[in-house]
Parts: sequence; C-alpha cells; structure tokens
Amino acid sequence: MKRIIIIVVAVSLAATAATAQSASSRAWQQRLEVEIPLPIPMVELESINPFTTNVDVPPVVLGSTAPRKVNVSGIASVAAFIDAKGECLGAVPLDLPMPGLTSSLVEELTGSRFDAATAGNVPQSSWVVLEIVMEGKVKEAVVVDQVLEMPDPEFPPIPSRPIAMRPPGNLRNLTATPHDQLTNLASPRRIRVRAPGRDDEIHLRALVHITVEGRCDRYVPLDLFDGLNPWVSAFLATWRVQPATVNGVAKATWLVYSARVQIKLSGLNSTTVRVVRDREFHPDEQ
Repeated sequence: MKRIIIIVVAVSLAATAATAQSASSRAWQQRLEVEIPLPIPMVELESINPFTTNVDVPPVVLGSTAPRKVNVSGIASVAAFIDAKGECLGAVPLDLPMPGLTSSLVEELTGSRFDAATAGNVPQSSWVVLEIVMEGKVKEAVVVDQVLEMPDPEFPPIPSRPIAMRPPGNLRNLTATPHDQLTNLASPRRIRVRAPGRDDEIHLRALVHITVEGRCDRYVPLDLFDGLNPWVSAFLATWRVQPATVNGVAKATWLVYSARVQIKLSGLNSTTVRVVRDREFHPDEQ
C-alpha cells in the first residue's frame, strides 16, 4: 500500500519598497503531489476456537436423569394484519419458543378484535408485531440418542437460525399503511392463545462445560427452542461425568452435545400480550 504525502509550498512575493504595503499584493500557493511508498507490514491473526481444549482422554457421561414436570415459558413473536375495522385477518409467526405453536397462534389470532391503527383520526389497515408470553410444562421426556464431541479447534460451532415463515398469498397482497405514517399502532383489546398438549421430538444441540468434578455447570444453546431452556438446564444439572484428563489429571472442557429428545408437553396458555412498537413487518421481504 502506498501513502501520498501532499507538500504545500507557500511563497509570498513582496512588491517594491514603495508598494510593499499595497493591498493588491497577495500570497499564492502551489500544490505539489509527491508519491512516497511506505511499506506496511501484514499482520496475521491466528484463527482459533476458544471452546477447544487439548486433552488425552475426553469426558464420558456416566449417568443422567431426564426431569419430569418442569415448568417452561417463552415469548412468541407474531405479525398480525389488522384492517381498518380492527379485525385481525391473519397472522405470521416470527419466533416460536416451543414446538407446536404455529397453527394455534394463527387460528387464535385470526378474527380477534383490535383497536385499529390510525393516521391522525382516520383508522388504517396495518401490520403490527406482538409478543405473547406462553407458559406450560414438560410433563416428561426421554433422550432417544445423544452424541458428545470435542469442539473443532479451528471452527467454533454456529447457532442454528430459525427458518423465516412466509405469509400466505392472501396476506402478502393486502395493502398496509407503513409505520412511519401512523399516529397510533393497532392494539389488541383482549387476546388469549391456547395450544393443546402434544408429544413431540426435538433436536437439541449445545456447548456444555464439564468441570474437573465431573459436572455440567453451564451451557450455550446452539439449536433449541428458547422456552425449553428450563428443562435443558434441569437435565444437564443431573449429569455425572468422568472428566477429561491431561497426563492423568482432570481437566475442565467444553463439548458439543447433540441429542434427539421425545418430550410430552402440556397444553400452553398465554399470560401477557404486548405490542412491539420498534419492530416492523414487511411481508414482501420474507
């Protein structure tokens, strides 16, 4: 890479002695550009995975217990289309805290009543994003299979991204007033969402930390419904592990844990609903 140093030379010309103080005499400047190559050393940074540890013998899970009757809760984010009369014509789930909520959220919201958005005093059709707290219970669970792996030294594990749901065609084609043109956003009058109990299989992936005493004391979710964190935390706390060793000495380590879990989930019920005022929904961008 080259740097260009610009040298500015100012030369002031004096007039004759008799006219030295004349207002017509002025300084002038000449701009000179000189290229001076300046070598910049390249800095090479080492790419590492901060979760990896070199060990002689990796950890082994000796025993665990899948907890029962664990209370769970999470926030579902939903975009709802509200017409100028205040009726919800449909909804698009954005973030789901637990499995099996998609159809329940859409069915329960469609047809519900809102105070319509307004521009000035004129009601408007609009999209509004809601956060709905859902609560329930993991009645029981069974770990079908599980795998423990040492993290790759060069590549840190990447959390899974939820798949964005596309609104159906009848909603994409509806005309909505943009948020920046609204005086007030649509707000629900009274909403209650229920989802029936169900048996489901979830895929769990997380970074788990094993102490020298052979316990899991923390974890980082990589693939997990947020609402199921209380159950996963309770489950990992039951682990009895033979810790990793280096030269025969126990060593704390991180591991990548993957599992398929059959869960029996109770019915879910909403407790609170709020309008997310700083989040917009654009169906054509999904």
